[in-house]
Amino acid sequence: MSADNWAVCPRCRDLAKVERDARFQAAVDAYGKVTPEEYERLRDKALEPFDGEFATFREDYEFYGANEGTITASYSGHCSTCGLDAQFSYEFPFYSPSEVS
Repeated sequence: MSADNWAVCPRCRDLAKVERDARFQAAVDAYGKVTPEEYERLRDKALEPFDGEFATFREDYEFYGANEGTITASYSGHCSTCGLDAQFSYEFPFYSPSEVS
C-alpha cells in the first residue's frame, strides 16, 4: 500500500508566525506615531489569519512485505517552498519460516 499527502510544513508555518509577530510589534511601535488610519492598516495586516496556507510539504509513504515475513515502512517528505525534508525506512520482521514445525 502506498499513499501521498500534502501536509502543512512546520518550518513555513513557524516562519510565518515569526513574521506575523514582527508585523504586530511594528503596529504596536507605530501607535501614536502614525495616523489612526495607518495604525489600523498595520494592525489589520498583523492580524491576517494564515492557518491552512502552508500545505506545501508533500508526504509519500508505503507499507509492504507481509508476504515475505518482514513488513517495511518507508516515508519521505519534502517542502516545495523552504526545502525542509525528512525520510526514513523501517523493517519489522514478524515471521520466519523456521517457525514451521
